[in-house]
Amino acid sequence: MTGPNDPSTGPSVVIAGVGRFGDLHARVWAEAGARIAGLVDPDADRLAEVGRTHRVARTGTDLAALLGQVRADIVVIASDEASHAELAMTALTTGSHVFVEKPLALSAADAWRIADIAQAHQRQVVVGHISRFTDQMTRMRARVERGAVGRLCALRLRRDFSRAWFLSFGDRVDPVWESCVHDIDLAISFAGTRVRRVMAMRSGAAGDAAPSVVTALLEFDSGVIATVESAWLVPFSAPGTLDDGPLDLDGAIVGEAEVLGLDGMLKQRLVSDALVEWTKAGVQVPDLSLWPEEDGAVGGALRREVRYSLAVCTGRGRPDLMPLEQACWGVEAAEAIIESLRTGAPVEPARR
Repeated sequence: MTGPNDPSTGPSVVIAGVGRFGDLHARVWAEAGARIAGLVDPDADRLAEVGRTHRVARTGTDLAALLGQVRADIVVIASDEASHAELAMTALTTGSHVFVEKPLALSAADAWRIADIAQAHQRQVVVGHISRFTDQMTRMRARVERGAVGRLCALRLRRDFSRAWFLSFGDRVDPVWESCVHDIDLAISFAGTRVRRVMAMRSGAAGDAAPSVVTALLEFDSGVIATVESAWLVPFSAPGTLDDGPLDLDGAIVGEAEVLGLDGMLKQRLVSDALVEWTKAGVQVPDLSLWPEEDGAVGGALRREVRYSLAVCTGRGRPDLMPLEQACWGVEAAEAIIESLRTGAPVEPARR
């Protein structure tokens, strides 16, 4: 007997990119009822390892070639950032829906090109801005929409990462695409409009680490302003937030989000003292919002994000929580921030 969550009856999924996060995606999509039909990665050894872990026989180093052999209802893109746009366009033109990890693309032109192809082929694209799916942000957004803080005036968003992460992978693209893009997206989700103008600076005091320390000011069409700050400078001695969980990522994400309105204010901290663990391994403040283990399965925001994506791609849900248009606005804003960092001047994001 099979049921709605039986892998043999679920939509077929191909995972493009099987690094740490691609490996985790394979697990979560399978737990959500999808059938992992194939894996793609340029690293043949890693491909074989993850294929064995998830018992996936169909693998390849080229997405277009694999999609010629394997039917994929959905292609999940968890590869390096520079490859997102090309892989998304390949998947869409072969008839697959797409889930792509953030950022959607590294240029506004490519982002809107993906949107055009998706519309032409009547396919869905969901961008993996996971912070939208946390309990805290879901509640904060609902409170703003219900008028709890009155007229929205300003947003303050800060997200700091472990210094070791920058040395390991943070400089493969401009860190704006790695860290700031999370909070650019959150600001857009609260403001609900496009970014009109940006001004950004890096820390000259950081020396060679300057790319990892960014402050940006965003002005929206609605008049709302937002500050987005990111520093990959959290020391190794800081309490870990992701050390013990389904993702092999030792270190910490530390930050805050504030929503300011004429009638009230909402504030959330990414590191909470609700649970602190002092053990032989050191001090841990485990994050229970992103992808915690819950009863033997991955839970939290990642599970909700995947279930939302499955519903959108199978026609059982509306693409309302993560509209593709807003993901394109985020790419516009990130691109403008990088240009402002280069020129030292205010920049208006390119609009089509």
